Amino acid sequence: MIQQSGLVDSPVFADESGQPQIEYGESVNIASSRTADPVLRAVAELARVASSSGERLSIDGIRRLAATYGVTNAYVGRLKGESPAKVSVTAAWINGAALDDYTYELAGSPCADVLTHGRLFVPSGAQTAYPNCKMLKQFAIESYFGAVLTAASGEKIGMVVVADSAPMVKDDRLHPVLGLFADLISLEIGKVTAQRELKLAASVFNYSPQGIMLSDAEHRICKVNAAFTTITGWQEADVLGRRDNMLSAGRDEPGLSEEMQAALDDGGVWIGELWSRRRDGEVYPESRTVVAVRDVDQRVLHYVCMFSDISAEKFAAERIHRLAHYDATTDLPNRVLLQDRLLHAINRAGRARGRLALLFLDLDGFKLINDTYGHSAGDEVLRQVGERLESRLRKADVVARIGGDEFAAVLNDVGYDNDIQAICDHLLEVITEPYDLSGHQGRVTTSIGIAVFPEDGSDVQTLLKHADAAMYRAKESGKNRYTFYAPEMNERAEERSQLTRLLRLALERNELGLCYQPQYDLATGRVVAVEALIRWQDEHGNMVPPARFIPLAEDSGLIVTLGAWVLNEACQQAQQWREQGLGFGRLAVNISGRQFQDEGLLEAVDSALSASGLPGSCLELEITESWVMEGPYRAETQMRQLNDMGINLVIDDFGVANSSMAYLKRFPVQKLKVDRSFIRDIPADQDDAAIVSAIIAMGHSLGLRVVAEGVETAEQSTYLRGTGCDEVQGYLFGRPVRHDEMNVLLLYGPTLAPS
Repeated sequence: MIQQSGLVDSPVFADESGQPQIEYGESVNIASSRTADPVLRAVAELARVASSSGERLSIDGIRRLAATYGVTNAYVGRLKGESPAKVSVTAAWINGAALDDYTYELAGSPCADVLTHGRLFVPSGAQTAYPNCKMLKQFAIESYFGAVLTAASGEKIGMVVVADSAPMVKDDRLHPVLGLFADLISLEIGKVTAQRELKLAASVFNYSPQGIMLSDAEHRICKVNAAFTTITGWQEADVLGRRDNMLSAGRDEPGLSEEMQAALDDGGVWIGELWSRRRDGEVYPESRTVVAVRDVDQRVLHYVCMFSDISAEKFAAERIHRLAHYDATTDLPNRVLLQDRLLHAINRAGRARGRLALLFLDLDGFKLINDTYGHSAGDEVLRQVGERLESRLRKADVVARIGGDEFAAVLNDVGYDNDIQAICDHLLEVITEPYDLSGHQGRVTTSIGIAVFPEDGSDVQTLLKHADAAMYRAKESGKNRYTFYAPEMNERAEERSQLTRLLRLALERNELGLCYQPQYDLATGRVVAVEALIRWQDEHGNMVPPARFIPLAEDSGLIVTLGAWVLNEACQQAQQWREQGLGFGRLAVNISGRQFQDEGLLEAVDSALSASGLPGSCLELEITESWVMEGPYRAETQMRQLNDMGINLVIDDFGVANSSMAYLKRFPVQKLKVDRSFIRDIPADQDDAAIVSAIIAMGHSLGLRVVAEGVETAEQSTYLRGTGCDEVQGYLFGRPVRHDEMNVLLLYGPTLAPS
């Protein structure tokens, strides 16, 4: 095939309309051509020499190919991508010069037909036949002859092309040569691809972070990589020829080796985890994949084992599991794991028709430890409590920390209730023992609620709920005691829940109001303070006693909102009295323990004073002794900040808790208010009388005024006057009244005469 002016003068093929006559056909191997002769063999040799040792043909080879066919253009094109849209030219001789690599669109080009038919001959009119091919136009190609490149797998990977700007004629001697040239190029490309894959496989083997062990059909080790040595500590020379189970730590489940071999025999792959041993004897967990390599007859040639040390992953998984199921401070099971173990205990007891007890323990006075010695001391108490519980209970029992200062214990296989009582008595004793806190001694007690399976519940949630209700009752009953669950506790819990909901609605419906009770100076008979007291009249007109709803507000946290409302309302009323010229002394407002501990207290007080215009010197805040002593250091800071605002401070219910004289000296308070429980039976009860006298004397020694509340009889009043009590409050001198009634009382100057 040469130009029309070449050696063979054959006409250009065209049809009657003048369209080029295109010839298709599979590429022909020169070995099967009858026209093979020494000339063609020389051409074939030229083609062989023209191929380089790489994928890319040398420019010299392509140039010689163009010269052999007597054309101006010759090139090798490779397909790009799995779904090729373009041809990449890797060696090109165009119009007498080498051309850099370039790409062109496959669609619409004669190369697309080469891929379809294996061979394509367009003697002339190529641009007419393929009007959308930019490559033909770019190089002014009119004649085209191409043969497909085929990989050993049969995949078509490209084409070799000779082309010219002038027509070509057919030459049967040269016709098969292009096919041969294509075969040679394909072969060379296949060799390079195979070499690359071998290099890649070697690179993967050598540099893989996974250990790789190659063994023969008898499981004798043939080769290992560097990661094998890094992971196991064994050098290749030490393991060659040894059996590939030499790493086994002997800790796997029985029958694992047989299971692995069965999987390899059946499917050729085994994937799993097992325990291996390093050269130094350390055992480690391993993730392993084993593949059986077979020949064409399905006989095993080799086993390829790839493995990784998964110690870090196992450690991380165990840590995550521990964090999810164990308490970080005490290392005891947490609530989640407690529920799981309680379920197992219930199932076991159910099958054996036995009993178990669930104990809920809440520490009393724990906050005082935190506030006095710091949170690290509090954590140490929690750890020691956990240790004491574990050491005093059986190994079959379960101890858990379920949050804050709450613990739980599952007592398995308990007999009678008195057995449970004996255990709880013992736990109360050991919890009460002093705690060593870096040179200090701390003390806490505990309240225990008990629910028994199956009497108090047959499932986890019911037992948890009932033990919690029983613990709550133990707290209410005075703490440092235990209480068995009783059905009425549920009713009370439901009642508390309903009442809490109604209390929230009461704030929205304006069902709450204030009453006021005067406090008198015993010496002068004048009103020195008016205490604001909250009252609740529900939607049905019924009065709800403060003793019912105030504790609920404390437990639910609603007391903070409730307390802020009382402050605002009372301050507004007191300012009105000031503006009316009514002398009320100071406005006394109770601050609950939860309110006192709330970080927003100062802001709430300041807001109430600012909104009403009431000076701080007209406000007196009463804080219960027990709450003050739960966190004396923080209480002192809070009190000083309030005192700096000009506010008077009173320690309410004094005598109930164990106040220290040292703390009382440090607190910026102006009054002590004796708890009504000591006033109720004086002067008849000599013990109470002695306590009241001692409190008054102590208060005066510290420069504090002393107020007695709950004074209801003339005898009580006379006794208090005789002991030097400064102020009194109670039904004897006036019951709590609405603000309009208090207006009248303040206007007409009340005396100490009984009401």
